[in-house]
Amino acid sequence: MPRVFVDDPLATGAAYCLRGADGHHYARVLRVQPGEALAVAGSAGPFLGEVVAVDPRQGEVFLHIKEPLPRHEPQHAVWLVQGLAKGDKIEAVIQHGTELGAAGFLVYAAARSVVRLDARRAAEKCARWQRIAREAAGQAQRDRVPVVAWAPDWAALQVWLDQIGNRRVAWLDEEEQTFSLRQCLSRWDEAALPAPTVLAVGPEGGWSDAERDAWRALGACGVTLGPRTLRTETAGWAALSAVFFHYGELGR
Repeated sequence: MPRVFVDDPLATGAAYCLRGADGHHYARVLRVQPGEALAVAGSAGPFLGEVVAVDPRQGEVFLHIKEPLPRHEPQHAVWLVQGLAKGDKIEAVIQHGTELGAAGFLVYAAARSVVRLDARRAAEKCARWQRIAREAAGQAQRDRVPVVAWAPDWAALQVWLDQIGNRRVAWLDEEEQTFSLRQCLSRWDEAALPAPTVLAVGPEGGWSDAERDAWRALGACGVTLGPRTLRTETAGWAALSAVFFHYGELGR
């Protein structure tokens, strides 16, 4: 079933009109017809919406909001910090990370990131990354679109961590040989540390020594995913999958 995301709260029995880019897409591109059903995910959760009228000229789709739909969001929020990487790797990280259930992303200009973005390019990239997250969220039948943020330096990364209220951070470190992500999760469980969880993946060149010291100063855990070397665009998916499996989010 097609899924559209809106910012408004929805309720059973309400009338709702899709306008703007979504209205144009469904009215003029997909050409939905009265009687068709859409899944509409609002701030109060997803609902079944029935098309009652369409105005192609104005790009508007009028809906009758019916019953709530089952929620698909993970109960355990996991955020991904991804070191800025070359080419289209960030796009792949965001697309597949969204499908897996990531709560959101921070793309960080790490010390060893080869690519450098000025403020204008960073804004353009973020807009594109956010569109990719939205498309992937719809395909995966998510209830919300993960937010993609940008950190040009370590100070901005720390501000972002403060904003999400994080207490659990694990950074994937190619120099760590013994302490695994599984051990880290078990330690957090024993200590009953509050969520959400943040996983951090470095760029192609890995973390600098200064960044490792900065992670430790935050109380974060440096972890390994095993003896095999993973690409930067692969490591985040593997870590997200491991955390969601640990918490029973991939099926019980």
